[in-house]
Amino acid sequence: MLRQILYAVYERSESFMSQKALARACELSLGMVNLVVAKLERIGTVEKKPLGFRVTDPKKILLYWAAKRDLTKDVVYETHSHLSTPEIEAQMPSGTIFTGYSGYRLKFGATPTDYDEVYVYADPQEVKRRFPAREVYKKNLFVLSSDPHLERLSEGGTAPLAQIYADLWQLGGASNRFVDDLNSKLELGQIGAFEAMIKRVQKGV
Repeated sequence: MLRQILYAVYERSESFMSQKALARACELSLGMVNLVVAKLERIGTVEKKPLGFRVTDPKKILLYWAAKRDLTKDVVYETHSHLSTPEIEAQMPSGTIFTGYSGYRLKFGATPTDYDEVYVYADPQEVKRRFPAREVYKKNLFVLSSDPHLERLSEGGTAPLAQIYADLWQLGGASNRFVDDLNSKLELGQIGAFEAMIKRVQKGV
């Protein structure tokens, strides 16, 4: 649901939405949507209106989702390929949705630095057929579990912008350059004000 809200804000320039429309888009119960909206209201990111709610602080929702997400739980297949990153990307099966570094490149045409790992949402069996499992320490190809909602929002084989941000945020290390660049593009500025909140989310407080 957070993905849908952020997609509407960042890629459709829509700040007002209704709980009923969200429930339909995400195939969730209205009760579940209301619980999430109430949570977002408590942390000061939305303002409830008679016919829905308005997003007042999308950057805080984005950072909340990025901190709350656990990308490692979504990895369904990982392996190493001796091919270059562009060659790996070119050999992905039809229907693949790129995220992380590759998703960033496809969205913006260039990257702030080089990268040597590929993250995709794809059919793990089809990827495994093209890139067999290899028992090496350093993996450079990661397949994540997809879902129908993500597939509906993805365009041109690329995950929604907020999804790319959340996935990059989870990777750490070299991805920090990408996250910093996205911060500028999304006009997030410095995230220091949210560090305490992020740590609490990660600890489950």
